[in-house]
Amino acid sequence: MLRNGMKALQRVAALQWCREACAASGGGITANLPSLAVAMQQLALQQQLSWASNSQPSGCRQFAASAGGGGDGGSDSQQQHAADAAALSEGNDAVQQLASESGQLVFKDYEESLEAWGKAMDEGDWGTAWDIFEGVLPVETDQFPDLQELLAWDPDEEAKEYRRLREARVKEMHAARWVRRLDPSGRALGVGKRKTSVALVWLKEGSGHMMINRRPYDSYFPDMLRRNDLLAPFLVTGTLGRFDIMVRVTGGGQTGQSQAVRHGIARALQNWEPAMRPPLKVAGLLTRDSRIVERKKPGLKKARKAFQWVKR
Repeated sequence: MLRNGMKALQRVAALQWCREACAASGGGITANLPSLAVAMQQLALQQQLSWASNSQPSGCRQFAASAGGGGDGGSDSQQQHAADAAALSEGNDAVQQLASESGQLVFKDYEESLEAWGKAMDEGDWGTAWDIFEGVLPVETDQFPDLQELLAWDPDEEAKEYRRLREARVKEMHAARWVRRLDPSGRALGVGKRKTSVALVWLKEGSGHMMINRRPYDSYFPDMLRRNDLLAPFLVTGTLGRFDIMVRVTGGGQTGQSQAVRHGIARALQNWEPAMRPPLKVAGLLTRDSRIVERKKPGLKKARKAFQWVKR
């Protein structure tokens, strides 16, 4: 039904264009057949319209559905047409039969009138087609889309706009996830992991003190490389010396624990201020490094190393 409505919309556009040309030139329909032929050629060159349900229907879609009796229009005239057709099928004499503007043609329902309209258009009987159109399917000025709008309407662009709006909504939903998260004491918590080490990091504004398992960080990590791991999130965000850090870390060795603490500090900074997430994300400090030691296999000396093989 919607496809029939689109065909009807194209025919109405051609007739509307022809009527405007006739009014401008003062001649009749027969005298302006070249203008109508040009209109039909331009409409025929338009791409096939896609009727996949996506965003809110435009004026072209609403009118096509209304003219064809389809399901996208939802106008009052369409509901009235359906009620009239149902009343006619039930033999209700209160509803009059449909007739053309001149009264020479009478139809029992809108389907029959649309078929007669299409047949007249295909045969080139423009007067009969216009007579049926004006009598059976009159279109109000505010309902009929502008001709230029009809010719310029691109269903692919409408689908792209719908996808853009959907992606924007998804981005807004994801952005709402990153909000400031503090505990009742006003601290931000971050959990960091690396290899078999797990670190719990509490962060609050202060003068830059850092305690790891109740010991100063320089005493807990005497190696300078391990200390640099701890300071990396502060250097990326430019917050060195602004926060006091308390860490509880278990499992693993010096390398695993230092990088687990680094991961936890980065997550705590993100929970303290979500605006710090982009630089931390770019630096890779929010990503959990999943590399761990591969387990030993049965029959092998280690994970992959085999025992020395002797032939005899």
